[in-house]
Amino acid sequence: MLLYEFEGKELFKKSGINIPESQLISGSGNQLISIKAPLILKAQVLSGKRADSGGIVKVTEIKDLRFKIKELFEKTVNGERVEKILIEEMVEVDKEYYLSFSYSTETRGPVMTFGEGGTGAEGKGAKTISVDPIKGFNGEGLPSELVEEGKKLWQLFIKYDCELAEINPLVIDKNGKIWALDSKIILDDDADFRREEKFPERNLFGRASTEREIEARKIDEGDHKGTAGSVYWDLGGDIAVIAAGGGGSIVNMDALIAYGGKPANYTEHSGNPPREKLKKLTKIVLSKPGLKGCWFVGGTANFTDIYETLMGFVEGLREISPKPTYPIVIRRGGPNDKKAFGELKVIGKKEGFDFHIYGRETPMTSTAKIMVDLAYGKQLSS
Repeated sequence: MLLYEFEGKELFKKSGINIPESQLISGSGNQLISIKAPLILKAQVLSGKRADSGGIVKVTEIKDLRFKIKELFEKTVNGERVEKILIEEMVEVDKEYYLSFSYSTETRGPVMTFGEGGTGAEGKGAKTISVDPIKGFNGEGLPSELVEEGKKLWQLFIKYDCELAEINPLVIDKNGKIWALDSKIILDDDADFRREEKFPERNLFGRASTEREIEARKIDEGDHKGTAGSVYWDLGGDIAVIAAGGGGSIVNMDALIAYGGKPANYTEHSGNPPREKLKKLTKIVLSKPGLKGCWFVGGTANFTDIYETLMGFVEGLREISPKPTYPIVIRRGGPNDKKAFGELKVIGKKEGFDFHIYGRETPMTSTAKIMVDLAYGKQLSS
């Protein structure tokens, strides 16, 4: 989970890292402001490079404050609507640095990165060194005045099970005091159960998770027999998608969009999940109102039982029983696929489901065009 700046700074404060005096506002922005000018307004969005997109605003005169707040609330920053603003006192910067702890796929362990701070810090010659997870971090690679801050950030990184703990910029002011002016914290979701601090559900789009997103993630909780729903996002379209596999599902989503389809969601299942999981996932996916079609798509599996997963899909479909009916395009291959397809034809004819079934002989991405044509009433191409 990627935290908002204000959430990351709450962890900084608990860890003894200095942060500027601040105040979080939301809604209309009519709250009483206790921070005195000059100050900075910072849009609370999950994307980076806010300054380049007008998400950070300096206010030097208090008479301009209300207008600037209103203006920022009306903005969309890197595709995210501004719903919260962090108001901070302005710090007079003498020196600024970049400092972070993360994990490296090359060393298969934690690393510390340090260098010049500010926008584009990664490209300013920052140096990365490995950290022994047993011995911990003792200030290696940092100037003496920043060693203590480095140790504090390391302790935060370990204590809260972070994938990334970053301060950019970490600054020294005119009086020699050290401040963390921004935060970027990514928590390991698999460690949520042992963290006392709980943060509101949110997704990668900078908004709170929908009920469907929350319910989908519950499907795999405590059950490791395949996956179904751990990855699920609601989108703005009208074609429901139940995809198989990680890489294949991305390719199929690209194909659907390229043919003019508007996906209602993104999800995937893999690892031979039992039919009960597919039933639950199907009910969640198809519960979205206004659907014009459903695309059950995946490559040719080696181990996933196609009959079991498709029967789970049918069980979920029966409970939703969409009215009016819409086209359902199925493209799958693998163990027991012929048995599944035969059963689907019988079920479709008997129960009135508009199934369009394709096996391993049909490229999966070509069924994206079929799905779009059926959903939007276009003439099928040959």
